[in-house]
Amino acid sequence: MSDAKLDFSFDARVAVQYDELRGHPPEVSRAIGAAVLREVGPMSRMLELGIGTGRIALPVAAAGCRVVGIDLSAEMLDALRRQLPGHAGEPIDLVRGDIAVLPFRAATFDAAMATHILHLVPDWKSVLGRLAEVLRPGGAILLGRDWVDPASMAGRIRMAFRQAVMAAGFHTAAPAGGKPLHEALLSVGASPVHAGPGELVAAEWQAEVSPAQVLQGIRSRDDAESWVLPDEILEPVSAQLDEFAAREWAEPERPQVVLRRFLISVYRNGGAPPTPAVAPAAP
Repeated sequence: MSDAKLDFSFDARVAVQYDELRGHPPEVSRAIGAAVLREVGPMSRMLELGIGTGRIALPVAAAGCRVVGIDLSAEMLDALRRQLPGHAGEPIDLVRGDIAVLPFRAATFDAAMATHILHLVPDWKSVLGRLAEVLRPGGAILLGRDWVDPASMAGRIRMAFRQAVMAAGFHTAAPAGGKPLHEALLSVGASPVHAGPGELVAAEWQAEVSPAQVLQGIRSRDDAESWVLPDEILEPVSAQLDEFAAREWAEPERPQVVLRRFLISVYRNGGAPPTPAVAPAAP
């Protein structure tokens, strides 16, 4: 197994390109904001773990939630601050800090959201325990994730990438997703709002991307799944992916349609659930 140290620093290069690479179309962002609002209610005070450049926080605040965001990266927070003057919606308060040591008092928030962040923390289970403390009883815990159709070209390349990384012996802590995450939330007293660890489809859309673009995103570490990999893992894995793509697609520069979704799992913090807030009717 590799003992290479993971680099979770989101430097200026990543911060500048993050929205372009991981951002959502405007209509998708609005749908995400509306979906979160339906789950937590208007004017809820929501903590976002790893707020980054605000790709989730901005539409959630625009929908009517009061967002407090925490992130370890000064560069990512600076990128978000530059967007705030032109932002329409509730104000967003930013805190630079480590989500493993949340600097907030108990029962401070009505809701909390995490999207593609827990897997970057070695002891992510302890983060959930601390999160349960800073949420009020009955508060909502929302776990968001981007989904790519596994049968699509992009999905197949990502699966090949993960298999190659695992075959190379690279590993991090226990996966912060799926059944392990569901069970960890149950262990801190949270309960799923929807059946089992069910996920809501907050938004669904189609994107056009070529095999060459997917491969370049991985190789250049602009892709979220590859930016933590050391050179000794990424270089041979990228070479394997190039060979895989050459066998599967004769025209790697030709864009293909890829189905994408943004999914949200919702849990309630331990304690009596609150009376659901009702959003104002649309005009």
